[in-house]
Amino acid sequence: MTARASDLETWKGHDTTRPPNFIGYDQAERMLAALLDRADGFAPEAVAGIVRGGLVPATMAACLLSLPLAMLRADRAGGAEWVGAPPAARRLLLVDDCCATGATLRAARDALAAQGFACRTLTITHDPETTGFVPDLSHPMTTLFRFPWERGDATPAARAARARGARPDRADERPFFGLDLDGVFLPDVPHATYAADIAAAIAERHALSPFPTLPAFAPERAVVITGRPDTDRAGTAAWLERWGHGALPLECRPAGLPHEAGTVAAYKAATATRWGCTHYIESDPEQALRIAAAAPHLIVTWWAAAEARGYVVGAAAG
Repeated sequence: MTARASDLETWKGHDTTRPPNFIGYDQAERMLAALLDRADGFAPEAVAGIVRGGLVPATMAACLLSLPLAMLRADRAGGAEWVGAPPAARRLLLVDDCCATGATLRAARDALAAQGFACRTLTITHDPETTGFVPDLSHPMTTLFRFPWERGDATPAARAARARGARPDRADERPFFGLDLDGVFLPDVPHATYAADIAAAIAERHALSPFPTLPAFAPERAVVITGRPDTDRAGTAAWLERWGHGALPLECRPAGLPHEAGTVAAYKAATATRWGCTHYIESDPEQALRIAAAAPHLIVTWWAAAEARGYVVGAAAG
């Protein structure tokens, strides 16, 4: 199955400069709960969740309504089949996570109607600017939105597949890492050394050996995003090449961007979003918190090199 041209044109995730409106699990449940009074009025006898994205909100709805849960696999071409036993019910609340084009939900609803089921459709959100099918119960949202279980949609491989109209492939959704450099790959040079002699500090940094233990990542699914200035790109690239990491793409802080904590964190968050990272590994705890607050769609890890382990962090924008 390939995506229609209209689907490719309307998917807002193709704009890699646009930060998504991230809807976390707690917010997703609250948004879902706000719709369920009208779902209860329909008196559904079971909840049917569309695999995969619809399973999370469908599970939430089934628990909140105290109803049986069934799973349905559907595609835009009109096919629909039960995963496991079909529900012993005729009135279904059919749930997906969102409607960008509405093609999948419409196909599932039509297939179930043909089987004799009465359906009320529900998604957490839909985009009224792009969808051709508006669910019975849903919140309109015209900004680019993303759920935690959709992180893989943004990876470079997933974006490329969608751009060429290829069938979704879970291999394209595997984690894609943004990696800090100093403090992750090699020791940080103390700020006092830079203050005393910048040229000597840079030379010392370029002569350092890497840490014996690095975070786990696949080189083909990673990019180095460093606060080092772009004027140091050549030396940084040479160091990565010397130690076997030359294949990693390298992003350096643009010329003129101040080396200030908040500014550098915002640059790293925006660059990781543009690349389509699902994860970011940062060596400085303050920077990690700032990146997590600026880009909640990223799973941010503070890497403690002395312990050779990472700590997942979370923060809310103030």
